[in-house]
Amino acid sequence: MLKRFLNITMIVLLCITALLVFECRNIRFDYNFEHFFPVESDDAAYYYEFRDRFESDNAFFLIGLEHPKSIFNPVFLQSAEALRKDLKALPNVLTATSITNIKTPIISSFGLVEVPVIDLEHPENLSSDSARIFSTPVYQGSLVSADGKNLALYIRHVDNLSKSAADSLLTSIENRLKLFPGKTHITGKLLSENTYLGKTQQELLLFMSIAFLLVTFFLWLTFRNFWGVVVPLSVVVLSIIWTIGIMAATGKSIDIMIILMPCILFVVGMSDVIHITSQFYEKIEAGFERVDAIRLALQEVGFATFLTCVSTAVAFLTLNTTSIQPIRDFGTYTAIGVVVAYIFSITLLPFILLRVKNPDRFRVHASQMRWDRFLRRLLRAIFKKPALIIAGAVVVLIVSIVGIGRIEVNNSVLDDLDENDPIKVDFQYFDQSFSGVRGFEMAVSPTGKLGSLLQWDAIQEMQILEHYLETTYQVGAIVSPLGLIKGFNQAVHEGDPVWYRVPKSATQLDSLTHAMQPFLGKKEIRLLLTRDGQSGRITGRIKDKGSKAVGKKNVKLDAFLKKSAFQHIQVRVTGSSDLIDKSNSYLTENMLQGLSLDIAVLMLIIGIIFRSWRMMLLSVLPNILPLCMIAGLMGWAGIEMKVTISIIFSIAFGIAVDDTLHLLSRLKVELAKGSSLPMALRVTYLSTGKAMILTAMVIAAGFGTLMLSDFKSTFYVGMMISVTLIFALIAELVLMPVLLIALYGKKKATPVQVSDELEENAGKVI
Repeated sequence: MLKRFLNITMIVLLCITALLVFECRNIRFDYNFEHFFPVESDDAAYYYEFRDRFESDNAFFLIGLEHPKSIFNPVFLQSAEALRKDLKALPNVLTATSITNIKTPIISSFGLVEVPVIDLEHPENLSSDSARIFSTPVYQGSLVSADGKNLALYIRHVDNLSKSAADSLLTSIENRLKLFPGKTHITGKLLSENTYLGKTQQELLLFMSIAFLLVTFFLWLTFRNFWGVVVPLSVVVLSIIWTIGIMAATGKSIDIMIILMPCILFVVGMSDVIHITSQFYEKIEAGFERVDAIRLALQEVGFATFLTCVSTAVAFLTLNTTSIQPIRDFGTYTAIGVVVAYIFSITLLPFILLRVKNPDRFRVHASQMRWDRFLRRLLRAIFKKPALIIAGAVVVLIVSIVGIGRIEVNNSVLDDLDENDPIKVDFQYFDQSFSGVRGFEMAVSPTGKLGSLLQWDAIQEMQILEHYLETTYQVGAIVSPLGLIKGFNQAVHEGDPVWYRVPKSATQLDSLTHAMQPFLGKKEIRLLLTRDGQSGRITGRIKDKGSKAVGKKNVKLDAFLKKSAFQHIQVRVTGSSDLIDKSNSYLTENMLQGLSLDIAVLMLIIGIIFRSWRMMLLSVLPNILPLCMIAGLMGWAGIEMKVTISIIFSIAFGIAVDDTLHLLSRLKVELAKGSSLPMALRVTYLSTGKAMILTAMVIAAGFGTLMLSDFKSTFYVGMMISVTLIFALIAELVLMPVLLIALYGKKKATPVQVSDELEENAGKVI
């Protein structure tokens, strides 16, 4: 009956596998920073509306050109202008701006005349041209560095380019920069996404290869035969193929989060395989035939593996409580992979085990004896000093809680990359030589009392606001409706830089704004101010010191706005950088909700199985302690909380509870047989201890491969989950038995009695 069921199941699974393998050819790689914006939030909705009204604050390249002495060199400027023209001619480039093509508008009775800021045809005027540039604040920090040795090209391109169009544009720009006779630097969203995508593809292959080798190594150490390695690997590899095939079929691309999934499935899927295979070998060693050995193995650990599948899948599904779409997708598809791995564990695994050669019973027996001796000694040692173990756990918990209080939430652009990465180096160059790369966006609009931002009262308050932004918030390269007023005032005064200011009276302003009316429909102006004057945009750049530093600036900005009590304008900070910062705060709250749900699900499962509040409490304590330890370690080590790092707690908890469920499920079986708690605990410890240790080693080693990543957050995810799982194993093996006796000691036995009974039965073999 069992054979027939497995044969039919295999035919169905093979057909589905063939279809999913065919779908895998459609899998795509993708990395878009905007995917990490918090969805379904008021801030995100406001940003998208603001972006549609004006423009994207991320659709640009910033190119820096260095000159060792001064950029005001005729040959250098001619080369810079030639480069700008080449870049402007590229497909999907909207504008290419530098001081070599900037023109000062002059409005007179003869109409509008535009005079170049730098007259490249008359190099003898460079001295006066440079003096005029440095006397006009709008150019400094945006297009020219303060020391005059760096020139910037600002390239705006079409937003939301396809992958092929983006790659083509980036390649064309990089090829032209190679021809420039001088040192160049470049930064931009498309470049960052391309770099992350390339590293993602490389690391996906790297992690899968190393995980495969590590798992193979541990399986060989465990079972010491060919089929003991091949059978578990077949289950896990097929699980990964199914999951990637499902992703491809549903249109999900591989991003920086998804690259973790194959590695996770490789090691998590191995847990059930090892537990079932270990029980199978144990029954073979006891003399059972293969069919009976498989049936008994599934009877003894099948329910536990089902529970671990449910708890682990739920742990990943709780990531859907976050507001970050890539993390939601990661949780969903990894949960699917966990379920697929379980299905293969109870179908494909028995199917193959029925057809492989029986393992060497003598070798299995010898291996089991070594494990039994080790676990018996460990259990006796634990019950000789239970008070010391409890005291140690309390001390660790206290130290961890103090460390948790030291955790800080912070995020910087490109902080996942190494400091010596070329892109990071160029990014820092713009922070040092110009106003930075990190965007600053603020929406401004008149209150109901005013009809337009161009009215006198609104202009006065905007002057106060911009002065604060420039001096205190340290926003550079500011472009705003106020700048339009200043520039227009300069234009009507023959382009004299002295007049780059706001008119001194309301009458003069009204006259100026009246003259501006015919120009308000121009595209360049509409990027900063709507035609009706009801909505404006203050945009600039700041140096990237991290979200923590920006958060402090925003707190001071809020205090300034409250103190100023503007009556004629209202403002709101927005932009892609602001959204990414807020995603950290959202995610921290979401992770706490998700982790709480994980704990509630585990307690519910244990409550259903044991119908005991004590067991519910017992199942949680040994698994919360490792989470507190790793969080405390983060605080003491100064590891900052980021979007991608915050997921470790749900992942680690979901995986760590597997051993709890296996141990408590087996304990329930032994207690049901009428065994005393000490004997039931001894049988459970010896039966599940080996598999618990092996799975923890395999999973920790698998996650440890992530430490080879070039992404810092991926490195920390690998390191901290590995450490958490080791802590969890220690808690399960050392703390759990003590807690069991502590909660049930009055009815069953004291620690001393347990230790004595274990000594009396030390020679028994299960």
